[in-house]
This record gives sequence, structure tokens and C-alpha cells, in this order.
Amino acid sequence: MNDRATAMRRRLAVALLVVGLLAGGSAVLLWSATRSALGDVPMSTSPASSSPTAMPAVPVAPTPSAGPTAPATPTPAPLQDIAGTPVHVTVLQAGAPLIDADVNRIQLDEDGWLSPDQGLAGWYGPPQWETVPGNLSAYRGIIVGHNVTGYGTKDVFYDLGQVRAGDSVVITYALQAGGYATAGFTVTQDAQSAPKQDVVAQAATTYRWVWQVDAPERSLALFSCDLDAPHIDGHSVDNWIVTAVRVS
Repeated sequence: MNDRATAMRRRLAVALLVVGLLAGGSAVLLWSATRSALGDVPMSTSPASSSPTAMPAVPVAPTPSAGPTAPATPTPAPLQDIAGTPVHVTVLQAGAPLIDADVNRIQLDEDGWLSPDQGLAGWYGPPQWETVPGNLSAYRGIIVGHNVTGYGTKDVFYDLGQVRAGDSVVITYALQAGGYATAGFTVTQDAQSAPKQDVVAQAATTYRWVWQVDAPERSLALFSCDLDAPHIDGHSVDNWIVTAVRVS
């Protein structure tokens, strides 16, 4: 493993331990088209007649001309990296918003905590984690958020555990060149609840899917606490994890 991958793994190990809610609310396609090729079909012929008498002509119904050929389905243009910063995330279920939150960039603080502000989701970005959600990488882009505030009210990722495979995620980016762009993602599996400690300790084996992909792709992972899990000192021991792949 190269130094960069090692450094990223060390950071993720610290990060996941703290994706949660402290008591005070501080911390937490190759598009492939298959074609069927038809070979040459031999024309059926009648054997030559031995009689010299010409057979009367048999009227033949006119062959209908073929209709217009349907236009070929255009091949989708390859997705491109987005030179920008995530500023908003929306999760849609049956077309209705389930999660809708502004996003800012966050880093591990001096104590090693990953602490999105209340009322905001946090994109774990450069220089500590280099993947922009939706850009081509062997590592997933990471966005985290609280599910409850320090006052016990709902926060931005309260419904993350309700996300299901096939739901949509839309990320809005502020572009470096000015203006905004969006990217669409499809959730790959139902929200998964996993022990924080195991996701870190088994990051290279059982829970590798949380952080990495088998081949570079444009993917995303969303994290929050699982409030239904056991708590230790007021902290949930499990996280909800949602993975998605970019489709537009």
C-alpha cells in the first residue's frame, strides 16, 4: 500500500470513531448495449421444373416497404469530474425529499473529532480526505451529519436510516469557475447499521465497502448515528451508512 493510501486509512480510522453525536451536539455504468447479430438467411428456392410448359404466373402480393428505422438510442456521454465543492445534499424517496441540507467542508479537529455544525451536513474534504463526492476515485466521497441536535430536536440526517436502495441523492456544487452544478446518485443498498469500532477495525476486510470500491468509480457514503443502537456515555455505538453511485 502506498503512503497516500496508508495516510487516508489512518484518517478514516480516526474519523469514523467520531462520526456521532456527543451529549452537547458537537461531534459525530459502463453502459453496455447487447446486440443480436443475424447471419445471412438463405432464400428458399423451388427446384427447376422438368416440364417445358410455362407455368402461369402467380400473382404475388406486394411486399410492404419497411417502416422508418427507429433512431438508435444515443450512448450517454461519459460522466466528468466536477471542479467544485459540495454545498447541498438532498435525498429523495419516491420523489419527495427525505433529507435536505446545506453542506460545508469539515476536517478533523485538533482532538481528532469530525464535527459537523448543527443544522449542516459536513463534507470530509481536502487536505485530509481528497475525494469529491461524484468524482472518479477508489475511495468514496464522505458526507456526515447529526440526526439530533444537542437540544434533542431533529437534525439534518435524522432520517438517514430510512433510506432505501433505489432512492436518489442529489449533490449541488459551487464551481471553482463560478456558478453551480448538480450530480445525481442512486443508492446502492438499504441503509446499513454497523458498529463504529468494527467499521474501523475491519476497514480492510468486512467493512472495506464503506470506504473503498473495487475499481475507481464515482461514489458517495453518507454517515450518521443510529439512535436505536445501544449507547455508551450518551453516544450511539453504531452508525447508519448509506452508499450511492453517481448516474448523472
